[in-house]
Amino acid sequence: MAGCPGTVSVSERRGRRLRLSGAAVVGAAVLAGCWPAVAWQQPEILVPSPAETAAALLLLVESGELAAQLWTTLSRAAVGVAIGIAAGALWGLASASRRWIDEAGRPLRGLLLGLPPVIPAVLGTVWLGDAGAVAVLVVVVVTVPTAKVTVAEAARAIDADLLEMARVYRLPPAARLRHLQLPALVPALRSAASLCGAGGLRVAIMAELLVAPDGVGAAVAQARGNLATAEVFAWALVAVAAALVTDWLVARPARRGAASRAAEPVGAR
Repeated sequence: MAGCPGTVSVSERRGRRLRLSGAAVVGAAVLAGCWPAVAWQQPEILVPSPAETAAALLLLVESGELAAQLWTTLSRAAVGVAIGIAAGALWGLASASRRWIDEAGRPLRGLLLGLPPVIPAVLGTVWLGDAGAVAVLVVVVVTVPTAKVTVAEAARAIDADLLEMARVYRLPPAARLRHLQLPALVPALRSAASLCGAGGLRVAIMAELLVAPDGVGAAVAQARGNLATAEVFAWALVAVAAALVTDWLVARPARRGAASRAAEPVGAR
C-alpha cells in the first residue's frame, strides 16, 4: 500500500529518476565542455577539436569504411560472446551438479580470470593464424569465466526439493531442464550477456588493434600510424557509442527483469 512505511510511490520514483537523469546530463555537458577547452590550447595532432573530429567522422561515413569496419568488429564480438556464454553455461551447470567438477575447474577459472587478454591475442596468431578467429578467441577467453560463475550460482539456487521430486518421479533430463532448470537459468544468462556484451566489444577492438588487418581496432592502429589523431578520436566515439547501444539493448532488459522479479510478492514467485 502507498501509505505503508518503507514504500515509495510511483511519482517519487519518477522524480528520483528525473533527478538522476539531470545529474547525468550535467556530467555529460561538463565533459563535453572540457574537450574544446583542452583542444583550443593544443595542435590537432595532439588533441583535435570536436569540429575536426566530426569532419573525420563524416569522411568515414561517406567512404563506407565506418559501416564495414564496425560490422566486422560487432560480428566478431557477438560470435565470441555467444560461444563464451554457451561454454561457460555448460561449465557452470556441470560445476553446480558435481562438486568435484567445480573443484577441478577452479585452477582453470583462476587462470582465465587472471590472464591478460593480450596473451591469448598473441598466442592466437601462432595457433590459429586467422586474425578474425584470434579476435573471437580472445572474447571467448574473457567471457567464459564470467558466464560460468553466473550460471553456476543460479543453478545452485534452484530449489533442492523440486530437483529431488523430479528424481523421485523419474522426470526425464530434457523435461527437467525445460521445466526446472531453464526458468531459473534464463535470468542468469541475461545477466551474463549484460556483463559480457559491451566488454566483449572492447576486447574485440583491442585484439584487432594488435593482430587484425580489419575491424575498428585495425582502423585505429592505421590512423595512429598515419598520425591522424582526429580519425582516432572519431573511432573512439564510434566505439563508445556502439558499447552504449549494446549495453542499452542487452543490459537494460536484464536489469528491468531483475527489478520486476524483486518487486513481485514472495508468494507470486
